[in-house]
Amino acid sequence: MPTTSFLPTATVRSRPARSTKLRTAVAHGATIELRDVNGAKIVVPELIQLLQLALESLANGHDVMLLTGETELSPTEAGRVLGCSRQYVDRLIDLGEIPAHNLPESTHRRIRATDLATFQTLRNKRTTKISDAINALTDAGARY
Repeated sequence: MPTTSFLPTATVRSRPARSTKLRTAVAHGATIELRDVNGAKIVVPELIQLLQLALESLANGHDVMLLTGETELSPTEAGRVLGCSRQYVDRLIDLGEIPAHNLPESTHRRIRATDLATFQTLRNKRTTKISDAINALTDAGARY
């Protein structure tokens, strides 16, 4: 995933050698644990889940990008996050698939990161359902 320095984000990339070490650690059950300066364990399940997902992504050689929910993205930036073109994002906005708003007195549109994440989650669920249905048909002996 390309870095987008013009966004209020943090993008983390792990070197291949570190990714290998992380992948081995995750495969052997490595988890995230937070401790304060006195060594007492800090339990914030949402933060630990976020860090665990980041660890697993880095271990698999993926970049990790952190966006706040209220960050506003242009269609070009949204396309980079989704891995598609600006034109496709514009079409999704026009179809009402992704909510967006125009900047004041402008035709330029902005998409909230939260709305983009919601769209991506729904798209992934639809893709999984379609894939599962195709696999079920194939397993049942259907030919294509």
